[in-house]
Amino acid sequence: MKREKTRIGQHSIRSISTTVAVVGSGAAALNAAVQLSRFNIPDIAIVTEKTGAGTSANAGSDKQTYYRLNPTSKSSDSILEMAQDLFSGCCMHGDIALVEAALSQRAFFNLVEIGVPFPQNKFGEYIGFQTDHDTKGRGTSAGPKTSILMFEKLLQETQNRNVTFLDQCSVIDLLTIEQENQSQIAGLLAIDKSGLLVIKADFVVYGTGGPGALYYDSVYPKSQLGSLGIALRAGVKAQNLTESQFGIASTQFRWNLSGSYQQVLPCYISTEQDGSDPNEFLSDYFPTLNTLLEAQFLKGYQWPFDVAKLKNFGSSLIDLAVYHETNEKGRKVYLDFRQNPGSEAFSFNALPQLVKEYLLNSNATSETPVQRLKEMNYPAYELYKENGIDLEKQTLEIAVCHQHCNGGLAGSIWWESSVRNFFPIGECNGSHGLYRPGGSSLNSGQVGAVRAAELICFRTKNKEVRSESSSIEQLDDIIEKKLKRLNSLTSREIVVDLHGDREQIQRRMSESMGIVRSSDKIRDALEKNLEMQEMYSRSGVSTIENVIPLLKNEDLLITEQAFLESALLLAQHLKGGRGSYLFGNVKKHISELTENIPDHSLDSQIIEFRFNRSGKAFTELVPVRPIPSPDNWFEKVWRDFREGRIYQS
Repeated sequence: MKREKTRIGQHSIRSISTTVAVVGSGAAALNAAVQLSRFNIPDIAIVTEKTGAGTSANAGSDKQTYYRLNPTSKSSDSILEMAQDLFSGCCMHGDIALVEAALSQRAFFNLVEIGVPFPQNKFGEYIGFQTDHDTKGRGTSAGPKTSILMFEKLLQETQNRNVTFLDQCSVIDLLTIEQENQSQIAGLLAIDKSGLLVIKADFVVYGTGGPGALYYDSVYPKSQLGSLGIALRAGVKAQNLTESQFGIASTQFRWNLSGSYQQVLPCYISTEQDGSDPNEFLSDYFPTLNTLLEAQFLKGYQWPFDVAKLKNFGSSLIDLAVYHETNEKGRKVYLDFRQNPGSEAFSFNALPQLVKEYLLNSNATSETPVQRLKEMNYPAYELYKENGIDLEKQTLEIAVCHQHCNGGLAGSIWWESSVRNFFPIGECNGSHGLYRPGGSSLNSGQVGAVRAAELICFRTKNKEVRSESSSIEQLDDIIEKKLKRLNSLTSREIVVDLHGDREQIQRRMSESMGIVRSSDKIRDALEKNLEMQEMYSRSGVSTIENVIPLLKNEDLLITEQAFLESALLLAQHLKGGRGSYLFGNVKKHISELTENIPDHSLDSQIIEFRFNRSGKAFTELVPVRPIPSPDNWFEKVWRDFREGRIYQS
């Protein structure tokens, strides 16, 4: 890795030259570095704002799920069946689904080999369970902290391989050049403790995670900000930005309340803001206690909000009821694990048969929800206690929170974006559409890391990286223009309100792009977004320390615009709602909203978003690519593999 000082215009700038820059330090990014190292790629640098600050190192659920092809002896699973299940989630390209299925076991057993403790029986079978949107019991788990364990083991592996870390280093821009009528990555502009840093790289693997700071009601760790905006501004195409996952989560300690947390049947209570007028409100939305209890139990399996699960008092009516209490009535909502639902005496024998059998099989038959939680999944109880919340002694404040972005930057079957040699992986890659099986995002991130590393290895060995002198001059000109803008930020008359503006963006998104949406709210939010962007274009900050927070707000503004522009296009074609959101007047009574029938008219199309070179936003609907039926005659595949044809588009 070459370090030097570069003269650009009137500026002397520190620069680093490397073969691959991996941006981010979550499970996907770390695996990319591991795979690149295994392929003996020279000069790999992990560029990260803070090691361990991402979602995978700070998030989980009752037993966080990893989704892979079922390897057990009683399974009749196949790659094609798994691909079909991923593809049936709608708005997902079939060739991507096939790759995620085909490499799922390779990615899973890589984690096993480096020490992630997925459970096996005494015969060596890695057993699993059925997760949401899953037909084959493909889910497995290492407990509430599955992704945290993945992060820890992958981090150790990168350290064992002496991969270079550029920590406390914030990427503020992508550097691209034009090569043969296509944008190509050339590096990164970053700021570290010593100031501005140019990172020249032949390849960039972008594992920055989802847009964690985009919503006010969010279960993302507060340290997870996301960096979609700078990629969008550089011309990287995005897809499915309308599609996210929302679910009930705790707000004091941000954590998903899925699985066991629902299956043990805690009591839902709402209060006024000052804590007065406590009300067990779910009974207002369900006709009988048993109907409520069955929906609540199923909420454990069916944690993400889904309009298809509103009908007939389904599990997603609970999310809508919580949303109605908090967003429409302005009340606070809590889970109380100390008391059972219903004003009448709680009878275990009177529970719905499905619920009773599950609790009996789990040996969770005690009198209170918290006791049942301890019996069913003690680590799930202990997790909250570790974070200062004892469910035996206090209630847990909750909300319907943004949890995962199914859309994101678009990539090929090798996870390469519309900018050559730039590979978005992990959650910032929008491979999934309306639905995805629980845990498939962890699989997707690991698979994407392998695929990006394989293509980088092929191109490196075949010297497919160009560095003509004209390209170097082009890059210097680009950097000089960006430096002029950065240098002007502390000398402008108008100073932005960084904290207040951040909250405005987040509240706009929670109000306009949550589980209940309307064209008017989306249009109004977009208008306010563009006004704020215009204000930022002529504003600055009072101190150099505030430059990075300002740039983060700009990144969020660009991301917000892309989300809203995509949603406006969808609203022109969609009636009622689909997936994770309803289209309707939010002032309607909740019973009217539940009458919407999911609109399936656009299930086979994907919304793509991009900025052109002049900065104009474009959205369009494109058809999904079907699942391929490749010719797998061995000699033909062997020849294509030897000759590198498999890497050609």
